[in-house]
Amino acid sequence: MSFSADVKAELARIKVEKKCDMLAEISGFFRVSGSLRLAGGGRFIIVASTENPAIARHYKTLIKEYFGSNARLEMEESQMPGRNGYRYSLTISPDEKSSQILRETGMMLIREGNDYLSDGIYQPIVSKKCCKKAYLRGLFLGCGTISNPNRSYHLEFVLTSEQVANDLKKLIGSFVDLSANVTRRKEDYIVYIKKADYISDILGIIGASQALLDFEGIKVNRSTRGEAQRISNCDNANVDRSLSASEEQIRNIQRIEDLVGLDSLSPGLRDVARIRLERPDANLGEIGEMLSPPVKKPAVSKRFAKIKALADSLEQKSE
Repeated sequence: MSFSADVKAELARIKVEKKCDMLAEISGFFRVSGSLRLAGGGRFIIVASTENPAIARHYKTLIKEYFGSNARLEMEESQMPGRNGYRYSLTISPDEKSSQILRETGMMLIREGNDYLSDGIYQPIVSKKCCKKAYLRGLFLGCGTISNPNRSYHLEFVLTSEQVANDLKKLIGSFVDLSANVTRRKEDYIVYIKKADYISDILGIIGASQALLDFEGIKVNRSTRGEAQRISNCDNANVDRSLSASEEQIRNIQRIEDLVGLDSLSPGLRDVARIRLERPDANLGEIGEMLSPPVKKPAVSKRFAKIKALADSLEQKSE
């Protein structure tokens, strides 16, 4: 299974204990996975669909425990383009309290004595912190995905409503040091998070404890590999710079040798010049240790600077 499927499988096994959390999680799932069909007489049938049978069973149980309603579970082949497999639908008829469920979840409200279907997140449902967490869990089980953290850090909710997307962004931002972004993808609105630490927080918030541990382990391994690669790149860059400097120093020494000979140099400059010719791979510190008496790296660097200045001066005079 994918990492995203593993997360959802873990969440679908959670036993929700508090009644307010049951209602919040059902509301979140219905908001993104539910649709309505007319049943006549101003009544509706609720249909909530998922491609995951464990999620369907999870909400069938929650709906029974909270509302005392027996949602009918049906399976059919997926009709979505490019999708193979089955979809699992929970159907709640008027006889199974569909109208009461719509009102209590905030999907149907009353204005001026008339019922109307609401949009966005019904705020009374998420008034408490525990309910916010449960609502987010319902949303993730309904429309959330998370990429394999071995490849990239990306968590998103795919929504058809701009209002729900903006409300979800605010809901995520209500948790300390947590934020999300919203973008448009064709006809959908995407609420997404790319920062690894934020994704860890979301996994913890929705109750995916094992997935959180797995994610953190992968994140540490990726960080370690990244640091090792940075160190390797830095070392390689230092080697490249040292070789380039060595090649320039050798060119300067050879110019002096061709124009006036190395014996024209002072003893200190002559010694570093000869060591450089013998050891083109040596760094400045190693050259300093080979001198008698030994000198520090800055002193060696100054001697090569004098050699360069002398080589430039001699070349100008010879032109």
